[in-house]
Amino acid sequence: MKAPAGLLGQTADRGARRLTLGFLDEAAAAHARIEQGADDEALHDFRVALRRLRSTVRAYQQQLRGSIGKKDERRLRGLADATGEARDLEVHAAWMAKHLRALADHERGGAERSLHDLRHEQDKADAGVRREVAKDFSRLRWRLTKQLRFYRVEVDVDQPEGGPRMSAVLSRLVVDAADRLERRLRGVDGIDDQDEAHRARIAAKRLRYLVEPFTNDLEGASEIVRRIKRLQDALGEMHDAHVLLSRLPVPDPDDPDQDDEDQGEEDRDRGDGDAETRDAPDDRPASPEDAAPETEHEAGGPRGDAHGILALRRALEDERDARFAYVQREWLNGAAAPFFALARAVAETARTRGEPDTEIERKYLLKRMPAIRHLPMRIQELDQGYLPGDRLAERIRRVREDGVVKYYRTVKLGRGLSRTEVEEETTAHVFRKMWPLTRGKRVRKRRYKVDDGGFTWEIDRFRDRRLVLAEVELPSEDADPPIPRWLQREIVRDVTDESEYVNINLAK
Repeated sequence: MKAPAGLLGQTADRGARRLTLGFLDEAAAAHARIEQGADDEALHDFRVALRRLRSTVRAYQQQLRGSIGKKDERRLRGLADATGEARDLEVHAAWMAKHLRALADHERGGAERSLHDLRHEQDKADAGVRREVAKDFSRLRWRLTKQLRFYRVEVDVDQPEGGPRMSAVLSRLVVDAADRLERRLRGVDGIDDQDEAHRARIAAKRLRYLVEPFTNDLEGASEIVRRIKRLQDALGEMHDAHVLLSRLPVPDPDDPDQDDEDQGEEDRDRGDGDAETRDAPDDRPASPEDAAPETEHEAGGPRGDAHGILALRRALEDERDARFAYVQREWLNGAAAPFFALARAVAETARTRGEPDTEIERKYLLKRMPAIRHLPMRIQELDQGYLPGDRLAERIRRVREDGVVKYYRTVKLGRGLSRTEVEEETTAHVFRKMWPLTRGKRVRKRRYKVDDGGFTWEIDRFRDRRLVLAEVELPSEDADPPIPRWLQREIVRDVTDESEYVNINLAK
């Protein structure tokens, strides 16, 4: 699911709820397909939507306070746990079925019994999930939707109007999640560190689910998601191999009696009727065709079973080793430093993306052009015009510098020292179409940009009147840059708050 347009600029309380409602809708759509019973992928899609929903609830817990309580979280966790067990069994059964085909006929007996048991457990787990979903999800969805759509807001007069932006909260969460993943990966020293590797996979998943809805909004977010998917796959397959290895017996191929003894104990422990069906004595008279073969190995007996199970175990170990080799090469011992630098850069982009751009500048009226020919500078020729509007002033501008021409559209709001400014580059075609609309509201000037004392001073000499202004952009409202000596003697006064020197009012 992609985040709705403009979500980063909304308050975090509103944004987190809209994001959660979106994942809730995805889970509901998959649930409807489960109830129809004709879609094999519905349960998988429901599991994925539920994981994303729960991860979002965990991440934005503070922003969702008052809408999702502890009881709701426990219900979501119960559904997620049930679907997680079913998913593991599905993956293990699919792996076993795929690798069985590589075994010789006489080696398949034990492996087929293991696959039969896995599928039996999978059927029971799937049935359990469907019961849980049928019992709880519809009621839970109705409750959560109501609680998320209508909520109370506490207003702090010392905080921004409506509270912090979604952009700021997402930025902090991404940094925290990246730090957590980095710590978890540092704990993976070898292939036997399966618990820490599993925790790293969970940390990777949470970082991915934070970033994934905003891949259309944040440059670099798609690359983060792509890299995390590969890490998740590798760590997930390591974990699956580790769990499945613990499920498979460890036979001794040189012990012809071990498989019979082990299988008898497993059949008695299961008590599911399979042992009785398989091992019941045959009352029919013996015939030459029923005579035992010369060796158990030739007939696919215990020794063949042992070789089949051992072959599967070796395949699992090889896959686990290959996945760990990838993780070690790409993610451990400092190899992932560029990834984490990118994650923090995306977090910084998120922080600024939802905030309006603020232009903070001081403006001075000058007597004449200052003597700046001896200073390094950039010179621009500016032609700008303003479109008609009562409350919203849009400016279009053509900028010529060193033979290069660029075009911009800009909207400014406010007046005085700090103003909101949103600007984007446009095309010559758009400029030509809009320029006639600015007739009677145009400014032509030459701008000299001089760097001095860590600030850039812009000297504007108007071409259609005798007027020279100087501007300097500030990092904050309380910044007080020293006025350069070459400028001091030419200043008449500070005109930052005088509306007659605002460009739109100078336009003619």
